[in-house]
Amino acid sequence: MPYPSTETALSTRCCHCRRAWIVAWFVGLALFVATTTRAADVAILLSAPATEFKEAIDGFKKSHNHRIVGTYDMRGDFGKGKKMLDEIENEVKPDLIYAVGIWALQLVEKEKPNIPVVYSMVLNPPTIVGDQPKNITGASMNVSVKETFKLLKQMNPNLKRVGTIYTAATTGHLVNDGAKVAKELGIELISKKINSPRQAIGALNALQKQKIEVLWLVPDKAMSVPTVSKQLVLFSYRNRVPLAGFSKGQAEMGSLVSVSFGSSSDIGAQAGELANALLTGTRAEDLPFTKARKIKVVVNMKTAKRLGIQVPAEVLREADDVIQ
Repeated sequence: MPYPSTETALSTRCCHCRRAWIVAWFVGLALFVATTTRAADVAILLSAPATEFKEAIDGFKKSHNHRIVGTYDMRGDFGKGKKMLDEIENEVKPDLIYAVGIWALQLVEKEKPNIPVVYSMVLNPPTIVGDQPKNITGASMNVSVKETFKLLKQMNPNLKRVGTIYTAATTGHLVNDGAKVAKELGIELISKKINSPRQAIGALNALQKQKIEVLWLVPDKAMSVPTVSKQLVLFSYRNRVPLAGFSKGQAEMGSLVSVSFGSSSDIGAQAGELANALLTGTRAEDLPFTKARKIKVVVNMKTAKRLGIQVPAEVLREADDVIQ
């Protein structure tokens, strides 16, 4: 049997070398991808063991693709929470902190850990984190003011004058947004700024003189004080001015309608989506906080009857809850 020529042998060896090099290249690429796409570590800082917070965590877990390394429950105790945050930052050292609820967000804002933060289940987050770019973003419980004004216009196509009462530090950003949206819809927003709940009655009287057709209630602490809440309902009944609230509880108390977030789980899912973006290189300052994309509309037909208002059938069909 003849031996292969030198030329044939060299060609065979070169072919084997090329194959070996290609295999090595693919193995190296696979190892590189595996190390650069590893699951990131996420620590959860929980304000308290509330049902809605737990639902948000469930939504977060379903919408992101990273590893939860621990859930730390403050139980409303800032001292306890600070110790937990120290442990997270100095011992656990995760790639991201998921802060659930206002207390957790207040704590990370105060302590400023050197770890990116995503929050959820917080109302009016700009009042806590401010407007300056930071390593924090999240999913708020706020509903887009556009949703509320679109509903009001749907209920009364001829609506021209809406009033609201607010405190600048808490809900000034919402009123600014509301003024822009109202103008787009041909509505004048008449706002009265107060510095304390005690000034709410004077603001109501001023709005009455300006003949508002609807009173828009923003999620402001001043509007949730029991004595103020009662005065708001009395103002509505006496002047036949419907209230547009921000929670089902307000609709049950006498608001004609309320528009609020519709799913804690989905707010958690929005936070998970933000976490994915942060952990793949997007800067927090390029990820503005989100507002609830699922909303809940409640209509109080008892209030409608008392005020002599005919609620359009379309609104009732689309409402999530109708109080009869």
